[in-house]
Amino acid sequence: MTVSVVIPWRAGCPHRERALGWVLDRYAQVHPDWQVVTGVHDDGPWCKAAAVADGLDRADGDVLVVADADVWSENLADAVAHLDTAPWVVPHLHVRRLTEEASSDVYAGNPFDTKAPLARRKYRGRAGGGIVVLSAELYDECPLDMRFRNWGQEDDSWALALTAIAGRPWRASTDLWHLWHPLAARQSNSVGSTEGQALFRRYQGAQRKPARMRALVEEGRTWTSVDSST
Repeated sequence: MTVSVVIPWRAGCPHRERALGWVLDRYAQVHPDWQVVTGVHDDGPWCKAAAVADGLDRADGDVLVVADADVWSENLADAVAHLDTAPWVVPHLHVRRLTEEASSDVYAGNPFDTKAPLARRKYRGRAGGGIVVLSAELYDECPLDMRFRNWGQEDDSWALALTAIAGRPWRASTDLWHLWHPLAARQSNSVGSTEGQALFRRYQGAQRKPARMRALVEEGRTWTSVDSST
């Protein structure tokens, strides 16, 4: 079993760049045998799916760890091992979003501390967000949707698609640590945009209809924009 970590990325925020630097060092220390690829999308509005696709052009693992650039899980080796019995894996249950000060403590070499101050109260993480572990074969069958732009709803939609097409994931009970950076622009705390929310509702409508979900995923796979700035 070979493992490739694919980190979707866009440069420009020094806080995110600091987080990425720490995350890359951590993978090198803890999982030196894993390939780590940074997938970049820097043309037009941010698209996580496009950044992951860029990374996949260089990833050669038969297991993928699709991981945000600002998060860490201590449970990744166990998560990968659970692919023997589950179609896909979520290596965390709750998210701890550290404050800027608490993140600086981590950068200084201090261990994660459950008593560290948080930017928001600990909350249940999205099954399709933060870090997801799955086979490269399943990602090819059920990729992130290219139609989601900027922040919001792509992770929730992906989780619904993976569940409808492949089945329920194995999910760990451990925490996902989130390193601080300013929030992305969004419509509200939970909704990225009107367009993203409308597309997410289509995924909700297909969540118990595998054939309909496959058709929706295929729409996203083959979608192209005439104007990438819109």
